[in-house]
Amino acid sequence: MPANQLEKKDATIAYFTVVDDERTGWTGGLLVLDRGGRPLEFQCTLPVRPTRAHEILFGPTLRAHLVGEVIGRVLLSKCRTPLALVCCDQPEGLTIESYTQSPVVLVREAAEADEGPITNDMLAESECVDVAGSSFLVPMERLADVQSLAAFYNDLPDAVEPFERIREAIKEAHSQLSRQSAEAA
Repeated sequence: MPANQLEKKDATIAYFTVVDDERTGWTGGLLVLDRGGRPLEFQCTLPVRPTRAHEILFGPTLRAHLVGEVIGRVLLSKCRTPLALVCCDQPEGLTIESYTQSPVVLVREAAEADEGPITNDMLAESECVDVAGSSFLVPMERLADVQSLAAFYNDLPDAVEPFERIREAIKEAHSQLSRQSAEAA
């Protein structure tokens, strides 16, 4: 739904991240919140473990492929809640915009905490919009959309913390899988 037709009550905000764990593999999570930060929906993938052939064939593009094209696409397809805005903390996550009509932004503080400083190339290709005390890096072609949405999220307590909720939920899901595997053995 275009931002100019969105009602305040429909201003959902989704958070997308992927955790790479040596033991389990790559697991993605998508947490959908209302504009005040309360959860509406959570989706996570089963761990994805690329084969050695995948590692060889995809080379340095493997991470982008897994984050955006494999995990992100699956999570967005499973999501039942209409999304107004999608936030990610990994630059590769921005590629999920091709699977949603919603703008996708990179939360700068979360990305820098997870990945290190943002590159100048990325800064040159995006604009910054302040939301809930954080800087959202927005592709220039989506700037007007995100600027019109930003006012809906004045009640959002923290724009970075939801990523930690996702990581904790993924950790809990991994623990449950381990317990189930141990019980089945």
